[in-house]
Amino acid sequence: MQRRTILCAALGAMLAAGCADKPRKEEPMNLHASLSVDAQHDKVLVTVRFENRGERRVWLPRAVAADERLTGRLFELSGADGSEVAYQGPMVKRLPFTAADYVELAPHSAHAHTIDITRYYAFAPGRHEYKIRWWGLVLGDVKQLEAYTESSTEPVTFTHTAP
Repeated sequence: MQRRTILCAALGAMLAAGCADKPRKEEPMNLHASLSVDAQHDKVLVTVRFENRGERRVWLPRAVAADERLTGRLFELSGADGSEVAYQGPMVKRLPFTAADYVELAPHSAHAHTIDITRYYAFAPGRHEYKIRWWGLVLGDVKQLEAYTESSTEPVTFTHTAP
């Protein structure tokens, strides 16, 4: 009986060791990003919404998920004719990204953040139609900063009247 117990324990340990050696298949990232624009009252307020529809955590760039001011061209913005609207805000040179440059989004949760972009882009005087979209890099593991995934929103069209 004692010999059988020892054999079972040894077999269990070998099976556990064999399973530990096999890499776990990582759940794919399931992130949905969208934009909405409120261009009333002489301002252009852009809300970026992220929905983590997957089983794993996702890390979002802090610049779009939490920062109040832009420090670089964060959005692709164009006029109705397709011409690029110039970014006129600050361009901050920075060191390589660190974990502090990302915001965590838990599985099955959402996060929205609104940024006033009015003074950061060269909106033409008068009433004009624009198209805006966000494109950026998100992480599936904040400990692997080089293992990023591209993410973007669909373009959104809006009308803005600048003074």
